[in-house]
Amino acid sequence: MAFALIIAKGRGRGRRYRFESAVSFGRDAANDVVLNQATVSRVHARIERQGEGWALLDRGSANGTELNGAAVAGRAQLREGDRIGVGGVLFEFRCAPGAAGLQARWRDLPAPLRATLVAGAVLLGGVAGERAVYLGDAAAAPARGDAGVPLAMAELSPLERRARLDAARSAYERGQRRMRERRIAPRNEYDAWLAFKEARDQIEAAGAPPEAPADLERLIADAGRGLERECRRLLFTASRFERYGEAEKAQQTWREILLRFPGDDPGGCHRKAQDNLVSPQPDDADG
Repeated sequence: MAFALIIAKGRGRGRRYRFESAVSFGRDAANDVVLNQATVSRVHARIERQGEGWALLDRGSANGTELNGAAVAGRAQLREGDRIGVGGVLFEFRCAPGAAGLQARWRDLPAPLRATLVAGAVLLGGVAGERAVYLGDAAAAPARGDAGVPLAMAELSPLERRARLDAARSAYERGQRRMRERRIAPRNEYDAWLAFKEARDQIEAAGAPPEAPADLERLIADAGRGLERECRRLLFTASRFERYGEAEKAQQTWREILLRFPGDDPGGCHRKAQDNLVSPQPDDADG
């Protein structure tokens, strides 16, 4: 059974960390949760399995370990919502579902999305020696989750993370579909560009590092270049009509641009069409 620790007070307040096995706390770098504070002993406390649950132990620390404001003497059973005090950091203990479901969810993602999510981060399954959480005044090492999930991902609840990943997958597949159909309806390439951007944003909201969505950035850039080419073509057409005094055809082209580019776009076509489109004027006879 997995559990989660949420920092309720101290550096990184609000961050959520998930673990699948026993966790040690202390100032020494060999601990799983490294607290670089003078009030924390080199080997300070430990959470370990007890029957079907978890227990908190103080490991002879100089300043003690607290559970719900009281000093821990020996071993204390942990329950949902308990507050654990180690040095100047207060953790909230939460039961959490196992990692198997999350790992299966990642395996079900399309390969480009899966590559995007793990780029620059530790792969599912974990990397030996990279599971520690670093907190405190000189914390400089990246945090890694016990199950191999980057801890930035663990800040979201499982349901929130699942919703983000599902939304990313849906947007990615919609983008691919629109790209395949871009010759059927001219606006599809614009919709694909928006969908890939949405997929990237959902992945980043799920906690992937900023450099992670490399594949999606390429797809966004490819769709954006196609939009810029179409934008230049339509702008040239509208400009040519205006140059030859065919104002109505020019206005039709500006309206076509607004249909193909209903919002912001890489070439600024939407804005230029809005600037050049003449609103219909009321007939004087109707006044």
